[in-house]
Amino acid sequence: MSGNRLGFGLKLALGAGDFGFNLYWQFASLYLLFFYTDVVGLRPEIAGAIYMAALIWDAALDPLIGAVVDRTRTRYGRYRPYFMFGGIPLALSFIAMFVGPTAGEAGAALFATVVHFLFRTVYAIVAIPYAALFARVTNDARVRADLAGFRMIFATLAAVVVAALTLPLVRGLATTEEPNRGWLLIAIAFGLVAVVLMLLVAWAARGLDVDEPAKEAPVGARTLVAALLSNKALLVVLGAVMIGQFCSTLFGKNLLYYFKYAFGREDLGGTALALTALTMVFFVPLFAWIARRWGKRNAWIIGAVPSLIGLVMWHLVDGASLELHFLALFLIGIGSAAYAVCFWAMLPDTVEYGEWRSGVRTESLVFGLGVLGQKVSLGLGAGLLGVALNHVGYVANVEQSPETINGIKQMMFWIPLIGGLCSLALICRYPISLALHAQIVDELAARREKKGG
Repeated sequence: MSGNRLGFGLKLALGAGDFGFNLYWQFASLYLLFFYTDVVGLRPEIAGAIYMAALIWDAALDPLIGAVVDRTRTRYGRYRPYFMFGGIPLALSFIAMFVGPTAGEAGAALFATVVHFLFRTVYAIVAIPYAALFARVTNDARVRADLAGFRMIFATLAAVVVAALTLPLVRGLATTEEPNRGWLLIAIAFGLVAVVLMLLVAWAARGLDVDEPAKEAPVGARTLVAALLSNKALLVVLGAVMIGQFCSTLFGKNLLYYFKYAFGREDLGGTALALTALTMVFFVPLFAWIARRWGKRNAWIIGAVPSLIGLVMWHLVDGASLELHFLALFLIGIGSAAYAVCFWAMLPDTVEYGEWRSGVRTESLVFGLGVLGQKVSLGLGAGLLGVALNHVGYVANVEQSPETINGIKQMMFWIPLIGGLCSLALICRYPISLALHAQIVDELAARREKKGG
């Protein structure tokens, strides 16, 4: 495991993988539910249930895949085989989600369910090793903050591309006979780019994911559970991210419906999503620097302030100028940048914290649980959104009633506000400072040296 011996080129190549993963993640997160309701024609509660079930399935797989990855030993390394051989199956499963029938609700729902489950399965198999790789390549908390910054820059650039290009290209490429043609062609293009980036990560990771010389004894399930429960830092991060992800889903996924039906400007939905993502691109480096200089907990707290202000502004300017709506989204985007950097920079540190407390190191399992928390929350949020849209009387592609519009607006404010405050209160209890992490790394190194001697 290296410390500071990661040059700019390697950091760039490793971080670029998140552009590929986020072409998938952002496309599915921002548009798939909308695609199900407004293109495929599924009722919102059915679309939300499919989305929720597939993500919870994905989340349930993550710890299992993490445990398998922890035991992977090949001549290519521990993680590289997943990038080398998983990119093409992942791209094909992603593309398949947009080739299904767009008529006949029963057939469309069945096809969407099967293919979505397939995509989420393959995604977990490839994404968990990528996330775990960053705990293996360095044990320096500051270098990890840098790597998280690189990753999130690429992730947010992917979000900008997906948000800004999807709806214009869909409209330009669709035909009356093939309403999903634009969606399919975009999925093919994104899949090809992602495959290339998976191979780039495999190249960059050469020699960085090798195992320590000493062979580790297998760890029993009871010991693993006890180790995870004693890891206060991990539990705090998981709690904060699950609350935040669940609540932000009800805001972000409603943006397309809000601009199409409440504002009467469907074309502005993609623009709004792109503005939020572009804001993150500019602020991710700042929060990576703050995390490196003053710690990750402080960076998260600093970013939460403008985000909560922006959410309140969004609620108060309802019906006012478009500029004020976009200013509110800009402030929310600042907080999203802090959240993205800090979550992925904190998670590797919880690996050492857990090993320090319990003597057990299971980085892939920790990352599996971290991603599980994200996906369960996103899935539950999408499921609740589908049920809530049905409850407020939403019907796709028709003028919505005032009650429906008001229901969408209330969903976008109260739950995200309460969740944001709860998530902030929880992250204030995150126990790992820069000084403590440096102490932990030194003590773990001393333990290994003593054990080896």
